[in-house]
Amino acid sequence: MEFTEAQVKEAKIFGEFYADLMDNYRNTVKYYLSEDVVLDWFGQTIKGEQKVNMFLKKTLASVKHYLSDAVPAKKIGFRDTHVVKIPKESKKVPLGLLSPPRPTYQKMQTKTPKKSSDPSTSSTSTREREKSKNREQGQGDGFHNHIDLPVSPAKRFKPAEGDFIESDVETVEGESDTVSKIKYMIAEGSIEFHKPSIKKLQTETKWRRPCKLSVAYSSVNCHDCTIFLIIYEGNVKCRRNLMKEFEAEEPEN
Repeated sequence: MEFTEAQVKEAKIFGEFYADLMDNYRNTVKYYLSEDVVLDWFGQTIKGEQKVNMFLKKTLASVKHYLSDAVPAKKIGFRDTHVVKIPKESKKVPLGLLSPPRPTYQKMQTKTPKKSSDPSTSSTSTREREKSKNREQGQGDGFHNHIDLPVSPAKRFKPAEGDFIESDVETVEGESDTVSKIKYMIAEGSIEFHKPSIKKLQTETKWRRPCKLSVAYSSVNCHDCTIFLIIYEGNVKCRRNLMKEFEAEEPEN
């Protein structure tokens, strides 16, 4: 199956986005996972949004992706568990397929209403009250009579790490609009594991494992995405397959 230039470009962008998301923004992975997401981690199957999110946060904390350019695929999966399930209910996910999520928090301060010094000011119109906020008395010592309308104190908001403000969230379309937009991406390379070293002269130990990554996802106008299936598998070929490729490349006499 041949893919268009736009499809190839989108797969490459998504591959870069996925690697950056898993390496640097693991706390926000949960916003991109489907409720029925399936993860195959080198033969170990994990199902469900919460279980997959916890597994990725724990396992990938010491893992870095080194994958080549991602390419689109017609289909992925080779086991009975590799099934893409579309949730019936819509889910809110953060915007940003082209760049990794970078949460911006709104700082909210508590406002206390001030009492008016002159009772007669209660009969003035709203427009006159707004004008009186920036009215100077002409004494050269700054602004006076700054009247605030009664405002209920705003609740202090302390977002947890990785949370998003509501303006950075959009609702994915319904099931009928999502089924036709399921896309598949494949990338090959390796993932690098890190762990503290027991040697005095070495701070950490690291090693690489050859890897083939396959992802099933949907995207809406390249603004948001939902991940349905993630497959990590080793791409080390056995001796039989290597011999077949060698014989295929050997010139005929």
